[in-house]
Amino acid sequence: MAERIKLNKVSLRTQKQKLGMYQRFLPALEARKQQFLMQLSIVRGEIAEHEERLQEIMHDIKSWGAIYGEIGPFLRYFVEIDGVKSTTRNVAGLEVPLFEAVVFSDPPYSYFATQPSFEEVLRQSRGAIECREAIRMLKEAERILYEGFRKASQRMNLYEQRLIPECHEAIRKISVYLQDQQTAAVGVAKVAKSITEEGLLQ
Repeated sequence: MAERIKLNKVSLRTQKQKLGMYQRFLPALEARKQQFLMQLSIVRGEIAEHEERLQEIMHDIKSWGAIYGEIGPFLRYFVEIDGVKSTTRNVAGLEVPLFEAVVFSDPPYSYFATQPSFEEVLRQSRGAIECREAIRMLKEAERILYEGFRKASQRMNLYEQRLIPECHEAIRKISVYLQDQQTAAVGVAKVAKSITEEGLLQ
């Protein structure tokens, strides 16, 4: 339901103040929207890079099927995740997660009692897990950034398509009404003056 506008000078001043405020907010919202858009592009590029790397690692791992069959039960103790290190960065007022590293459990083992390929298999397996965790966090960052972009766009649309046009229309209506009132007052004053002058002349 539209706000009922009072047709007076106070209301005119209020509408002009609102219009000025909305017009000041627009550049800041546009800058925020562009920041989100730029960061979304970067994050989506990073997701694509990590997904490509993960596919390459998984292709290599598949080619080592026989080795995995032999060392798999032993390997699993070395790829258990103790934690995921992350930090956050501020993007236009939003806290966006930033992946740092995966912390793996690291039990001791005998270098001589394991297969020569164990080190490489372990490195690739951990690399695949790190890629997976990085992708997971990047997708969360993408979600947060997209939500920020969506809200900034909605707010801009609200200002540009509704609030600012409503202010312009209210200012126009009030100005027309006040102008009409002023014209009517001038007309009444002229009539009163004419009547007064006629009375004095008689």
